Formats: sequence, structure tokens, C-alpha cells
Amino acid sequence: MRLLFVSNLFPNAAEPVRGIFNAQQIAALSKLCEVTVIAPTSQTMPDENLAGVRVIHPRCFHVPVLSRSFNGWLFARAVEPVIHRERFDMVLASWAYPDAYGVMLVAEKVKFPFATAVLGSDVNAFFDNPTRKQQILRALRASRVVFAKSKALQSRLTSEGIESVIDYNGIDREKFRPRDRGDACRQLGLDPKRRRVLYVGNLLPVKGPTVLARAAEQLQDVDIIFVGSGPETITAGRCVGARPHEEIPSWMNASDVLCLPSLNEGLPNVALEAMACGLPVVASRVGGVPEIVREGVNGFLVPPSDPNALVEALRRALATKWDREAIRASVSQFDWDVNARAVLDALDKGVVA
Repeated sequence: MRLLFVSNLFPNAAEPVRGIFNAQQIAALSKLCEVTVIAPTSQTMPDENLAGVRVIHPRCFHVPVLSRSFNGWLFARAVEPVIHRERFDMVLASWAYPDAYGVMLVAEKVKFPFATAVLGSDVNAFFDNPTRKQQILRALRASRVVFAKSKALQSRLTSEGIESVIDYNGIDREKFRPRDRGDACRQLGLDPKRRRVLYVGNLLPVKGPTVLARAAEQLQDVDIIFVGSGPETITAGRCVGARPHEEIPSWMNASDVLCLPSLNEGLPNVALEAMACGLPVVASRVGGVPEIVREGVNGFLVPPSDPNALVEALRRALATKWDREAIRASVSQFDWDVNARAVLDALDKGVVA
């Protein structure tokens, strides 16, 4: 199969960790088929080669907030010339809007099969806007295959009459594995004697970093580390900014708990990666998170937007003697090669549908 993968969520020279999970999936898919990536960017960006995969960066013009209603059309305008000149059997759009909707607009003109992967907020949040919801549903109904990153997302789509296939992400187990805590602390210049709660992600309202910051005010004997960047202002704990993806395993191995205080989620890769390092996870009971966090085995769940419940769960997690190998084993089924084979099998059926 010749696969054309289209998504704005993909690493580039300016944002090397943007949509890194998509790059990991493409690396696995490229072992099994011919893949070309179209990853529109807001700034002019040269095309790249990622481990033998061509990554094309057409420029997608948009004005934040003001152009939101037209972003699907603008996305279509950006990718259409590339789609016209490429040879492929199937297009896979990752992210529902503007990506899948834009691909659908091109497909209505050119007539080609496409599939869509929904990841989380593109359903959980975007469905709150009636116009956006109808645009997304229109794209999903036109898709040969719809992939959902969690059972929770699949259930949400089923309620709208959309059939979907579960598409759990994988983990780079060689990179994300248990290491000596002291070595990780020395690498990062951290005190190995201090207890440490780690947050990894964009500092966006939907990710709940300020909920953790409020909880941090009650955890004076614990270091709270925020790894990430974004518009949210962190008033407690220590923010180290965005870090290279290769460095994240060290932060995880230097910490005692990963905290994921999101207000909604698909199925967060950062939690899978933490567990692969043997790190317990305290997370909000939202989206697909309960599908991977098992109470007392690899972490604890709390209600979203509840700093007091978060403090209690974090203290409990810090006081628990965890079995790191059991935590790692709890996510052993999440594998990129397994994911790639399942995705291709579903796409093969979609090509002839």
C-alpha cells in the first residue's frame, strides 16, 4: 500500500516534539508500506526526510481565532496541490478538524479514499461547537475507516452513529524503560533525596496544569516539576520549559509520580511512557485514562479540577511502595509494530470498501 499521511500534528525543524506520537506511528508503518507525510505548517518550512520518510510542509495560512471557521477550507487549500501530485492508495488524516475536514473537501473534488484518526480534544472539545461538530461528523461519515484512540472516544462516536476501530498508540520501550534514579538525577542536576512529582505536557487549560499548581501549594515537602510550555501561568512548583523528547525518560526516572490533571483526554501517550519507565501515574478520571490507569497497580484516579483530591492521591502515591516491573508490565500490550499492522489491516479493507 502507498499511504499518504496528513496531519498538522507532526514534528518539524521549528517544533521537534510536535505530535511526536504521529512520527512514532509513521516510523512503524514505514516498515510495512510506502508512506509520505503531508504536515502543513503556519510558517514557510523546507521539506524534510524523517528516517527515510518524506515529510512535505505546505504552508497553511490562518489567523488565530479569527480564521477558525475557515480553517478547514484553508487546510484543504494548503494540501490540495500536494495531494494532486502524489501517488497513493489511501490518505490517513490524523486529527478531525481542520485536518480530516480539509482532506474531505479535497476528496470530494478529486475522488480518493481517506481514513480519519480522532485523538481526543478533536471530539471531546470540538463537539461543544455545533458548527464544528457538524463539520467533523461530515468528514467522519465520508471516511472509509475511522480510528479512535480509546474506548471512551469510540463510545462517543457510536452515540453519533459513527463506527470506529480502536487504535491504541504504542511505546518506544527501548527509550522509555526503568533506569537508576540516582543516574537520572545526576544527569538533570537534581537532588536524588528529594521526592518529586512530574508533569509533562503543554501548559494549556485543558491539560489542567494550574490544578496541579494549586495542589502544589499543599505539598511543601515535595518538588513539583513542570516540563512543557504554553500560555498557562504556573504559580507553584518549578517549570523547566519544553525539553527534547530524548530527555523525557530521564525526568521520568528521576521522579516518583507522574501527574496528569487533564480536564479531558483521549488516551495520553505520556502516561503510557511513564508506566513503561515504571513510574506510577496519578491522573484525572477522564476520557480514555481509566483504560490504562489501574488503581493501586500503576496509579490512582481522581476527579478532574479537584486540587484537594489531587493532593490526597499524590500523597498516597508517594507513600506507596510500587513494583516498577509490574507497572511496566501493565502497559506491555501497547506496541507500535502491533499498532502499525492493525492500522494497515483496517486500511486495506477500507481501500476496497
